[in-house]
Amino acid sequence: MANGSAVYYRIRATKDAKGNWQADAKGGWRFLAVPGGQGRKPEWLAVAKEAAARGERGFQYRLPDGNWSEPKFRTVKAAQEAAENAPTERVAASHGLTVAEVKHPDNAQRIPIKSAMDSFLRIAQKKSAKTVNKYEYVLNEFVNQLPKDVKFIDQIDRHVLESFDARLAAKGTAPKTINDKILIVGFLLKHAGVFSPSKMHTAHKVEQEDVQPYSAEDWQALFAAMNEEEKFRYKFFLATACREQEVSTARWIDLVKPAGNKLAEFRVVKKTWAGTNGLPRTFAPKSHQSRSIPLPTDMWDMLRDRQKTSESVWIFPNVEDQPEGHFLRKFKRIAFKAGLNCGQCDASRVADQSKGKPGTTCASNQDACAKHYLHRLRKTRATMWHEAGISLRTIQHYLGHKSLETTQIYLGVTSSDKVASQINDSMPAL
Repeated sequence: MANGSAVYYRIRATKDAKGNWQADAKGGWRFLAVPGGQGRKPEWLAVAKEAAARGERGFQYRLPDGNWSEPKFRTVKAAQEAAENAPTERVAASHGLTVAEVKHPDNAQRIPIKSAMDSFLRIAQKKSAKTVNKYEYVLNEFVNQLPKDVKFIDQIDRHVLESFDARLAAKGTAPKTINDKILIVGFLLKHAGVFSPSKMHTAHKVEQEDVQPYSAEDWQALFAAMNEEEKFRYKFFLATACREQEVSTARWIDLVKPAGNKLAEFRVVKKTWAGTNGLPRTFAPKSHQSRSIPLPTDMWDMLRDRQKTSESVWIFPNVEDQPEGHFLRKFKRIAFKAGLNCGQCDASRVADQSKGKPGTTCASNQDACAKHYLHRLRKTRATMWHEAGISLRTIQHYLGHKSLETTQIYLGVTSSDKVASQINDSMPAL
């Protein structure tokens, strides 16, 4: 019998005068190894074989973690075969395959979907925890709905992606969300060597809605519902128009105050730090473009006062002195408290909404209103800059956009109340 394939039987036994084990109902429980090769077999083995054949207790082998195999086998031969196949079974399980699929010669050069997914998520660890969790959630959602016979990357074709699309649509998933999820599957396919996976799926057309920046009245209602810590946090969001991860990883050393009367600036730059597990974590600006954003004087004063009492390198640390990562849900709850929920959102369709029930709306659910999201603060600030006369090209730089067209999409339509005089003046006398 090969090393690592030893088979054992648990039996009550004692040693005789010659030091050999003998079956003994009054003895202690022992795991005795079944001897291999030819030659005389010990007396206890015959007793063990009879008991195993009756289904009383079976033969077992040792697992790598030190535990014993389950189920117990009725014959020594069956236990030996299982023990010899155990390494292959472990490999198969790690790839999401059966032993037969691993051993089949046609599969030698194929990439199992589970292996590709594990490799992709390892590489993705360089991204934010929020992004990695999103990738993992979507990819598990995709894999769990695959037909049982789809096990390899080369089996994922247009039909498979369209089937996933249809399943998401049947659940009421928004077209933009469907596009985003299939894009993540495309990231996996590209990582696994698939050329141009985007050509395998026709993206949904998403109607571009007008930007709805928060009005001055909305902002006053939001601030009235905030405590001092929340005011500091979300005023920073509004003042900088930064993305969530840019705020989450904001450090005190990212603040710069030039000499003279120039405005202080917040610098969005790449940074690396040790996570709670000791492994390095990295943040990089979108498109890897660093930038500086001028800070209003009152925001700079708030930051300077806060830094005097801070013991962290982060402006917004969590209890583990890591970047805070729960801004969105807290903001939604502030909007609910402020009475700003629209009352139309279906709470049962909100992501991560475990308490939503069919038929309930955001009127009674503090987490469910799709009207309130952190990017809306970003769009609000862009609109404020635009209405204050700051050039579109400058706003593009502050927002960190590659395209001027993207920046234009962020700008809301100015309220007619604010431009009433211009509208009246532009009308010729008749």
